[in-house]
Amino acid sequence: MKVVIVGNGIAGNEVASYLREHGPRADDLEITIVSAERFPEYDPCSLPYFVGGEVDRDAVFRKSPDYYRNSRINLVLDNKAVSIDPEAREVKTEKGDVFGYDSLVLAHGGSLFIPPIPGIDLDGVFSCKVLAEADRLAGHRGSRAVVIGSGAIGIEAAEALKLKGYQVAIIELLDWIMPTLFCEGASRFLADEMRRYGIEVCTSEKVLAIEGKSSVKSVKTDKREIPCDTVVVATGVVPGRPLAETAGIACERGILVNDRMLTSAADIYSCGDCVQTFDAISGEDCMYQLKHNAIEQARIAARNILGEDARYRGAYPFARAHYFDTHAVTFGKTLKGLEKTCRPEQVGVIERDTEQGYLRLLLKDGKIAGGQAIGAFADHAGLFMGFMWRGVDMYEFKKNWRKIVELDSVFPWQYRKIGQILGFSALDASGGMEKARV
Repeated sequence: MKVVIVGNGIAGNEVASYLREHGPRADDLEITIVSAERFPEYDPCSLPYFVGGEVDRDAVFRKSPDYYRNSRINLVLDNKAVSIDPEAREVKTEKGDVFGYDSLVLAHGGSLFIPPIPGIDLDGVFSCKVLAEADRLAGHRGSRAVVIGSGAIGIEAAEALKLKGYQVAIIELLDWIMPTLFCEGASRFLADEMRRYGIEVCTSEKVLAIEGKSSVKSVKTDKREIPCDTVVVATGVVPGRPLAETAGIACERGILVNDRMLTSAADIYSCGDCVQTFDAISGEDCMYQLKHNAIEQARIAARNILGEDARYRGAYPFARAHYFDTHAVTFGKTLKGLEKTCRPEQVGVIERDTEQGYLRLLLKDGKIAGGQAIGAFADHAGLFMGFMWRGVDMYEFKKNWRKIVELDSVFPWQYRKIGQILGFSALDASGGMEKARV
């Protein structure tokens, strides 16, 4: 059996590793990974730490060339796949190579969205999504940087440059930073923390141009002009649909797959940042481009290639924001995301703001649908996620609080711990659990 995997990131390598570990022991399983990049697998989340000098470059790699040789995985680097012929069962690359397959896995992720900003191609403009760009940024010698975009990559790039001694400003078009991950209240807390470390945070601001003749001199927005010699573009990721579309595979925002990670084409699977799946809690269509989802999707694809009937339970958002001494966790829906599909009376909000940190839980019909935790509260995010997965009704939870804390209580210890975190012992009868938004 010939398996061709397009993409050498976390999802593609997880498929290959699982197949080699659990597949036929003989040589009748041929595995080929085709990659547009020229490096063995590395961790993209480590790139800002490399840029900032916190880790050596070698630390970003997850696998060495020896791993592929020893695992009998044919690794084809620096050779982008450009088309698929599903009838001939072949993948063609930009260099004219053709790879036949019995099963094909599309795990090539996405590409950085490059906004049409004048001056975006000047010297001194970088990204930090792939290793080649991180190498360029790490070797750059500058002193004043502007980061365009405030997602996870933008925030971590800002921290990295600050650690290198740069003056740093973040420009975000929307009203608060990390808008897809955090609600406004949590985001403003995080923005204040960034300012405390000397990073300028500018929200509700649009970049109009990057100024300079051959190299960056400043960034012009609709509110100001910021002198700088370095720009980092962190404006989001566009899912890799074009390759799938050459085979007539159904796509919407991303490549469409079923719960076996199969596309609309026979024996072609997809996983990772390029796929559109469904939310494990709500069942809604979603694109959660996160590491844990990529790994689980890859394993489901591999198991089905090996003949199992493995079914994907759905994706879920879980991410962290860690910079300097600030640690934050977000999971499930944000309030903006929840309000898109819920009536106002279905939505509830629980908030705690203490010296130890900030906690925000979002409820749909009394059940946790998402949350954000900063500081000490972030250490307990897993407990709240457990409540979310189990569908615990938080209004009923409060009503049962006296029974929960009894010495011979039948409720598990996690219930008592969550009540303590929420401060129930000091709350009034309503417990801050009103169905109206707080």
